[in-house]
Amino acid sequence: MKSKIVQICAVAIFSIPVIMGLSLTGCKDFGVPDYQLSITIESGVEGTPAGGVYSHKELTVVDYSYGPIDDQYTVEVLVNGSRWLAEDSLVMYTNLEVVARVIDIRGTWNFTLKPDTGSDEEDREIVVTFSGQGLLSGNFSDDQGHSGAWNINGTVITINYSDWFDYVLTGFITSMAGDWSGEGTTGTWTAAREE
Repeated sequence: MKSKIVQICAVAIFSIPVIMGLSLTGCKDFGVPDYQLSITIESGVEGTPAGGVYSHKELTVVDYSYGPIDDQYTVEVLVNGSRWLAEDSLVMYTNLEVVARVIDIRGTWNFTLKPDTGSDEEDREIVVTFSGQGLLSGNFSDDQGHSGAWNINGTVITINYSDWFDYVLTGFITSMAGDWSGEGTTGTWTAAREE
């Protein structure tokens, strides 16, 4: 009986380091984790860091700055699909995909027009599709059957309806938000690109 206990103890004593060694080899790193930063810089954009894939320790702060090669245009930065400023800092706490690109508003947007306080008007939801030969001006139409022209000067966009009374929307392409006026009423607008 004693020899069986000795055998069991011997097996246990020799097995524990082996089991611990096997479990430890499954861990890649006991320290601070690394996260991947993937940067894509599209045509017409310059800045730092350069495009590529980088590895950073958790909570590393990465400064970035991007601008247009042609100063008629404006740059936006997408971080994991969300719009960010063209110059800012990232904190690495997960894998990040960064895309720096010239802002191109052409496409379909969902607009919300809110009248100023005290107005009898209700909020309006409209879908606007922008088109054009270039990035700075063109035509648009909406889902109410109205249309007009748009143009961009720096970061300011002006949207002029040609057939919906005297509606004009002005705002910033960096936030796609601003002010509107029409039919003697004023208010604010916001827009989000249709997925």
